[in-house]
Amino acid sequence: MNCTLIKKSCVGLLAIILSTSCADLTENLTGQPTVDKFFQTLTDFNSYITGAYTPLILLYGTDMPYAASAGAEDVNTPVIRWKGFEQVNINTVGNPDEVTDELWNSYYTSISACNTLIKIIGENTKLSPDELSPIGGEAHFLRAFNYFQLVRWFGEVPLLTEDNQDNAAKEPQASVARIYEQIVSDLKNAELTLPLSQDDPSRPSRWAAKALLAKVYLTMAGFPLNETSCYALARDKANEVISEKVYTLEKVYSQLWLWSNRKINSEFIFALYASSDNATGSYIHQAVRPTDHGENGWADWTSDKRFLETFPVGDGSRLNGTFYTRMRDGASWEDTNVAQPYVGKYRDAGPKSGGYSGIATANKADGFFCMLRYADVLLIYAEAANQAEGSPSKAAYDAINEVRERAGLTKLSGLTPAQFDKAVLDERNWELAFECNRWFDLCRRHILKETLEAYYPEAKIDDHNYLLPKPSDQMTIMTGIVQNPGYN
Repeated sequence: MNCTLIKKSCVGLLAIILSTSCADLTENLTGQPTVDKFFQTLTDFNSYITGAYTPLILLYGTDMPYAASAGAEDVNTPVIRWKGFEQVNINTVGNPDEVTDELWNSYYTSISACNTLIKIIGENTKLSPDELSPIGGEAHFLRAFNYFQLVRWFGEVPLLTEDNQDNAAKEPQASVARIYEQIVSDLKNAELTLPLSQDDPSRPSRWAAKALLAKVYLTMAGFPLNETSCYALARDKANEVISEKVYTLEKVYSQLWLWSNRKINSEFIFALYASSDNATGSYIHQAVRPTDHGENGWADWTSDKRFLETFPVGDGSRLNGTFYTRMRDGASWEDTNVAQPYVGKYRDAGPKSGGYSGIATANKADGFFCMLRYADVLLIYAEAANQAEGSPSKAAYDAINEVRERAGLTKLSGLTPAQFDKAVLDERNWELAFECNRWFDLCRRHILKETLEAYYPEAKIDDHNYLLPKPSDQMTIMTGIVQNPGYN
């Protein structure tokens, strides 16, 4: 599939009703919401779309995406049953289903809600298309987001539509190329139908669709599709976001991660927001703290001291916003029970979390998880422009240097294309640490082995490591899927 030949297609998916528990894709569809049963007013549609966020907020409020990303250098986990993810050795260490089940079920549950809404909007006769178009765009955006996660974690998965959802148990998995075709189609729909801005920052705008599409194109340009024509598409789509100057980098990096700024900073493009007042409360603020030295955490996942050692100091603003190295009682991270540097980005999850430097006081707090931000778009542009044009342009240098300057690092200049490419990948590693990006960057650039063998010299990394095993229970329920190579 060539990126320049991708055609937009209108696809509506019939869904199982949304549940905040694990998705059973074989659930009986009798009693699903229909126009005559539920969708009568615009409020009904808006109410339903909010449910598509619930499984995502619940997922990112747990450890699972971060444990699954632990194969990258930025994350370390002391949890023995998750060590296989960190050591790129899932086959022999721990039980991967604990993690992969949560990923699989959460994304498909959200997809189900989007599919139902897209179908009902198509059947609606009471409200005008202008009223429903933004909500339909939101459903297409979220569906694309979910499939983008699934295809990167698992490769070929079932692509469930309104024509085959009720046959989910027997539906064969779609090719990676076909899944990306659907993702691009959905995001092109969202580009045309989402509003330019949202009163509620938790809802995606047209710019979020453009930013996500730029990231999708960047990924398609790499492994396994290797559609290098997509580099130019990623560059151009990222530039659409940059040139409009809708977003800017926050002046102080650490301010991005304060609960009080979570919805008013100038950098977040798409984020998920948990709430301690309902079922979407997050416990990540507990997971990233040590148990001792007045922190009252669990230390389920941390950074890796080897990553901290390679992290550029600059003026200290990014380093101090990324890591938490001094505990509440003044102790250093080296004196804690895990003796690894801790993640600063998720400590402040609202009053119940104890704030950025206070003691954790609740298992479920508010929390927020940034999925797309402006720094990411700048670095997408820099990488894609260099790859598409064969050398770094002034605009590419401007993009990466804007990110580096905020971190107090010197501007780059005079690099060869290869040197510039490495500089961008390094910058992504530092700038986007612990945001579930590094693992996917290593995979799309097909550099797992050479990057991680220094960390885990005994790991026998090959192409099977680029995907996770599909959950064993889904292998039983969904007879049309095939386990990824290299897994039992």
